[in-house]
Amino acid sequence: MIEIKFKPSVNKYLLKVIYPYIDWLSENYLFPKKITIDITGSRFVYNSVTAQKATATFFGPYDFSELNAYIKISTGNFFDDCKKFGKKEAEKILLESISHEIQHYYQWIDQIPFDEGDAEYGAEELTWEYIEYSRDNTEY
Repeated sequence: MIEIKFKPSVNKYLLKVIYPYIDWLSENYLFPKKITIDITGSRFVYNSVTAQKATATFFGPYDFSELNAYIKISTGNFFDDCKKFGKKEAEKILLESISHEIQHYYQWIDQIPFDEGDAEYGAEELTWEYIEYSRDNTEY
């Protein structure tokens, strides 16, 4: 199950980008442990373990207790990315950031070490799968 939370600082346009993606993920992939995705309008979030600044981060409890996994995503750079790369590419960058952390969620579920290379590769594949779906079903 995916629970999504938007901070008031998130631009309303981004809800139209993110909600359909989360719905698609929920319909097409299994989430055996609850995951909360917290979306903020700030330019960065803090890593829950290292306290370092990041644009996105994942936290999975060390055991499968009643605590759930947690993803934090910053969206504060979205409009800078729009100016730099164009709107569609900025949307892809944002969705790929979510996809990357989802890859870490599955690494956590499978109890395998976090691998950034695998997460990047999987995130790109997952994001493109959604984009292809969107092109077939909406005007992406």
